[in-house]
Amino acid sequence: MNPRHRKGKPLRRRRPRIDERKRYVIYCEGKVTEPVYLTALNALADVRPHSILDVRGKGYDPHRLVAEAKQARLDEHADEEAGTEYWCVFDVEVPTQHSRLHDAIQMARDNDIKVAISNPCFELWLILHHQDHTRPIDNQQARSILRKHDPSPEKGLDSKLYMESRKDAVDRARRLTERHKNAGQTFPDDNPSSGVYRLIEVVEEQSR
Repeated sequence: MNPRHRKGKPLRRRRPRIDERKRYVIYCEGKVTEPVYLTALNALADVRPHSILDVRGKGYDPHRLVAEAKQARLDEHADEEAGTEYWCVFDVEVPTQHSRLHDAIQMARDNDIKVAISNPCFELWLILHHQDHTRPIDNQQARSILRKHDPSPEKGLDSKLYMESRKDAVDRARRLTERHKNAGQTFPDDNPSSGVYRLIEVVEEQSR
């Protein structure tokens, strides 16, 4: 029998399976810490089947970071790929604040790019996996507090430890947001705070 036929009917090639997972293209100010964290998130058994995190650690200031995300969104024809979201993860930095922060945020808003901003820095988001923190701090103080909980080498982290306590961090970060809101404190006067919890929530929403 012709191997291409069975019972008189030609075999049909299966169409390539369309990956229906939600895609997130995430531009990070940091080259190491943020990508390590987000890659670990995407590797979780309850996240991986539902989401694709395309994490791009750049080392750029916020304005340049958003500008590159904007251009990538145009070049990659995101509108043709239903459901793709573009995010930028960056810091305020204290005591020397990033320049053009408001311009970066406005550019993101104008181009349908979401932002996850930590004030003063991403280390504050990591601290919230271990404890509550409500008093204003600068970058160096944040790193000192974090080292008490995680002695990993500079820019390194125990990703498994953070994944296990990420829900605690989300709750603590959300409470900080409410605290600032109730006190009438708005960006960038919302130190300490981290909007990374919003990114975590939308990613994990896909798995529910």
